[in-house]
Amino acid sequence: MKSHQDPSSFVSLQQLIAALEDLTVLEFIRNDHPWISINKLKDLFYEKYQISLEEVAKNQGYYDGLKSLFIRSRRFSLYGTPKPQQFYVAPLQAVASSSYAQNETQPIQYKIKRYWRVDSYFLKKLKNEGAQEIKFQQSPKISKYQPTLIPEIKSVDDLSIVLMEIIKDLAINYPKQMVTVAILSKSFRSYYGQPIRTMLRNICPDVRLIDLLQTMPNLDVKQVDHDWQITLNLDSWE
Repeated sequence: MKSHQDPSSFVSLQQLIAALEDLTVLEFIRNDHPWISINKLKDLFYEKYQISLEEVAKNQGYYDGLKSLFIRSRRFSLYGTPKPQQFYVAPLQAVASSSYAQNETQPIQYKIKRYWRVDSYFLKKLKNEGAQEIKFQQSPKISKYQPTLIPEIKSVDDLSIVLMEIIKDLAINYPKQMVTVAILSKSFRSYYGQPIRTMLRNICPDVRLIDLLQTMPNLDVKQVDHDWQITLNLDSWE
């Protein structure tokens, strides 16, 4: 698979992990199933960024395979198969809080939306471990999205990543609530203790918040009454 982009376009490991988490969470939302094969994830990554996931991982110093990247990030859960290079990945918060997780008092439970897309060994392994299948008509337990935030914002790129994470948090966890700049600002202040515009003036005084939001991919920003409405465009992520 030939890449069309430079692997160094992902300037930080944090940015790469956030991108991978975006893809796995969106697949979870679409399919009601947190697990995704590594091959499928690599295909989705290439479709979105026109670059090989392995090349980006190597550029971040992970020469010993993608498993190492996911394990060290502590943001994903892995499920192996007899072939070491073929494994399944899930966003950790989805596994931890959905019906797929195992706790001390309940057996593993799972639900399958499309049987023909699930590896037969994976199903056999679940059943051997005493897993119980949940029939599709039962209501799924949707996990809360946990935003990946940068402790210290030092650049406009850092701020863009943080704003996108907060917007995803608001859009996914509170789907009935309109996301506006006022709500975004309130949420940002709760995380970082200062207004977005103050942070933006400190790192790039010539850039307006609305201008920054309008340049961010996957966002639709339009003025509504005396505020700005922000819509997360999931269709453009496919």
